[in-house]
Amino acid sequence: MDQSNTPVTAAVICDLLGRKVMAAELGVGLTAVSNASVEGRFPAKWYVTVRRMCEAAGIECPENLFSFILPSASRSEDAA
Repeated sequence: MDQSNTPVTAAVICDLLGRKVMAAELGVGLTAVSNASVEGRFPAKWYVTVRRMCEAAGIECPENLFSFILPSASRSEDAA
């Protein structure tokens, strides 16, 4: 996929992979995939499956499209 002109978003990934295919692979309903597309973010627990699907299709799969909980700056400083 030529990604130089099109930013990769959750909606783009859903369009390219197909919402029905994603729902089947993830074991969720079509509504869950559509909701993630509209929200612009996938649940973190979908990462491994969506990444694998993207790799197979030659689609970039940015980690920032997933709802990972990142450590806050204050927690990082406390640990140091």
